[in-house]
Amino acid sequence: MKNELRTKYKELRKTVENKEKKDYIINCAVLNSDLYAKAEQILCYASLPNEICTDFIIGTALKHGKKIALPRCSDFNGNMDFYYISSFDDIKSGAFGIKEPDKNACKRVYDFNNSLCVVPALCFDSNGVRLGYGKGYYDRFLKKFTSVSAGLCYNDFIAENLPQNEFDIPVDYIITETEIINCKGG
Repeated sequence: MKNELRTKYKELRKTVENKEKKDYIINCAVLNSDLYAKAEQILCYASLPNEICTDFIIGTALKHGKKIALPRCSDFNGNMDFYYISSFDDIKSGAFGIKEPDKNACKRVYDFNNSLCVVPALCFDSNGVRLGYGKGYYDRFLKKFTSVSAGLCYNDFIAENLPQNEFDIPVDYIITETEIINCKGG
């Protein structure tokens, strides 16, 4: 079931209309949110071409003097570490063709208090359940993460109810072009 959904949403991603505009609106929603304002550091991802582009979030956070960190695959068993970057020059192509921080030039993050973790996915449901790429990197990380997580998603990619197993960790919020959905209630 999940693999069928992955195939469907990967194909849908290729046909997103006004992608640059929607990405910019979602990036601005993140940057103008209380979630961002209250966070001392931002854990973000360097986006792939068909993902919601995060370059504006990363660049603006750096200009604002926020600590910004990106993930780096530490193994092929679903584990990743975050490293602080000081500019886009610190990012290199890594595992699975994903842009990652250069661990020889960047300091590893050990303290995740007061962080906002911006989470990628193929799609989410309104409960914060995410459909990722199936490797489990973010689920493993979020299982131990105690600060705030927010998934970026196009409105059209909010699914009814995604299948969930015991390893799937929902995000706290979903940020779309039109709203911030509180997945924890309250």
